[in-house]
Amino acid sequence: MRRTVWILALAAGYVDGLTLLYLGGVFAGVPTGNLLLTGITAATDPHHLTETTTRAALAVAVYATTVTAARNQPPGRCLVAELAALCTLTGGWVATHHDPHGPAQLPLLTLAAIALALHAAAHRDTDTPTGHLTGPLLRAAKGRLRDTAPLTAIPAGAAAAALLLDHTPWLGPLPAVALVAAAVVIQAIPPRRPTNRTRTTHQPQPAHTP
Repeated sequence: MRRTVWILALAAGYVDGLTLLYLGGVFAGVPTGNLLLTGITAATDPHHLTETTTRAALAVAVYATTVTAARNQPPGRCLVAELAALCTLTGGWVATHHDPHGPAQLPLLTLAAIALALHAAAHRDTDTPTGHLTGPLLRAAKGRLRDTAPLTAIPAGAAAAALLLDHTPWLGPLPAVALVAAAVVIQAIPPRRPTNRTRTTHQPQPAHTP
């Protein structure tokens, strides 16, 4: 998975940015963040507590169920399933005319949570998870800077969602679809094996004696 760390981290950030901005103000792939949003809403905006709690609970439940269901699936199969979920999400985005509101947000949020849960399942055995920042931050604290690509890529993906969808809402989840599709293709290509050059060793010749 190391060959696709940047690509998949960008995709995860993009999908979470999309759901936060356009699918009810909750995250698709950050259960802890959804619990925090529920608490903040209860304290500051109780009139919208039921709406926020419903969306947050849905995202957390779908995410947890999908991660559990996919725990024994190969990473490659999880990525392909994530791609399928994102393609379906794109279809739903088009069906809502690129501007989902009210109850129409719920099935799209469900699909986004399924996609990012499969994203997490695909990276469950890797040293560099690409859907959240807790692991990379801990590695950065230990000086393992090579494992911190998501620290840049996830925020960049979220920023891309905010900028692109504000001007071209018809794009919807398409950038994430393209990124995950690229990752699936890259993962299907066997890594290039280093060529072992045969070194010729010159052994000393025995001295000639008359």
